[in-house]
Amino acid sequence: MKRMFTLVIGIALINISCADKKYEVHQPAPEQIQSTTQATNSTLTAAIPKPIYQYPDDNGIGPIKNITLGAIDPKLVIAGKNIFNTKCIACHDLDQKKIGPPLRNITKNNTPAYIMNYLLNTTDMQKKDPLLEKLVDEYKILMPDQQLTQNDARAVLEYFRSVEK
Repeated sequence: MKRMFTLVIGIALINISCADKKYEVHQPAPEQIQSTTQATNSTLTAAIPKPIYQYPDDNGIGPIKNITLGAIDPKLVIAGKNIFNTKCIACHDLDQKKIGPPLRNITKNNTPAYIMNYLLNTTDMQKKDPLLEKLVDEYKILMPDQQLTQNDARAVLEYFRSVEK
């Protein structure tokens, strides 16, 4: 139970922005619509910007160096939801602060590799990552290492992707 509590707190801490300009959260530009009209044909093209992470090139500290995401995998979502409900729900909610921060939009502010590395290397990242250090100071608790496998961390990431607004 203590480990579950720490994991949930740690994940939540990732999602909280800090005042330091180095870690400022940047909002993506609004959707841009371009319209091209030709003599007999008109085309509407939408350019949707990619998220701008608070750590644009930072994948955290751990084994995951880069991850390419495709369409959301429903099997991983189910597995990730089960892990979340077993190990995270005691301290985290998707939309409200509990012992830790809400996690619904954690994928908007952190790279997928950063989230997975935090889940896999919780203790080391809480000691060495400036954002996580500030979150630990704010919440006054460390997230315990939940001993997740890479497959578990990937499933939790997929669950977070599926619930993002």
